[in-house]
Amino acid sequence: MPRDFAQHLTEFEQKGLTCFPNQLDKSTIEQWQSIFQNEALDPKPDRKRYDTYQLIDKYPQTTIPFVSNAEVLDFLEMLMGPFVSLEALAMAATFPTQTDPNEVDYGIHWHRDMWATVGWTSDYLPPNAVNVLNYFPNLNQDNGAFRYIPGSHRKHFFITGNQAQEAHSEEKLLYPKMGDTLLVHSGLLHSGSGNFSCQMRYFVSRFYAKCWYPRREQTNISPIQSFIANAESKRDRRLMRLFGKDDLLLSRAGQSGSLPESEIWQQWILEDQQYKLAEKTT
Repeated sequence: MPRDFAQHLTEFEQKGLTCFPNQLDKSTIEQWQSIFQNEALDPKPDRKRYDTYQLIDKYPQTTIPFVSNAEVLDFLEMLMGPFVSLEALAMAATFPTQTDPNEVDYGIHWHRDMWATVGWTSDYLPPNAVNVLNYFPNLNQDNGAFRYIPGSHRKHFFITGNQAQEAHSEEKLLYPKMGDTLLVHSGLLHSGSGNFSCQMRYFVSRFYAKCWYPRREQTNISPIQSFIANAESKRDRRLMRLFGKDDLLLSRAGQSGSLPESEIWQQWILEDQQYKLAEKTT
């Protein structure tokens, strides 16, 4: 059954996030579990968490289909328009801690993601970036919840100093399962939790931003350049744009304000779809 994007959009606008249950298939889950095992063979610094970037060059067969997933890109274009680009793909591993589980604030770090625009209005503003997260294994009370403050992406609401390391009275806790995909507005205040289980906790982050922002992902590598060339041969502007190739960026920027943003986005998305379909008739 197709997902109800309208319902997910309403939830995203109101809360600052939404979840696609069971969005990853079994094969994709197993591929990522294999990557985690492989990366765990490398010595890591003695700390509570480590992050790994530049995974596409090392694991292209898993990562390129993952970051170019059509369902995710369809929804992201509803949120950001036809400007969706991969800023970075990363995995993060959180070690089990020996800290007393009764120290409920351990592991909390309230933050917003890059390019958040908050504090100007209480109206909803489309995100400049969206963090698309998948957790492994299933989250529970032992290995730590995903914490967030609903609606904080549209509030003059900030947490600073020591309070950023403490539980908050307005927080909600989420426990995504393996295969669930969480989409988070860059302006949403959120945090992880301490891992009090006996095993590593992982998440994979697909961080998408509007295509004119700089990126951490290195795109001058063979798998990505081959992907761009293939997308170009198929006249697929959306997939070309995923790694920063957008020949229409300036011309479309010149049309900004000619229509309500959501309307002109739909017009441009339709143009891109028609351009791609024309390849099949020529």
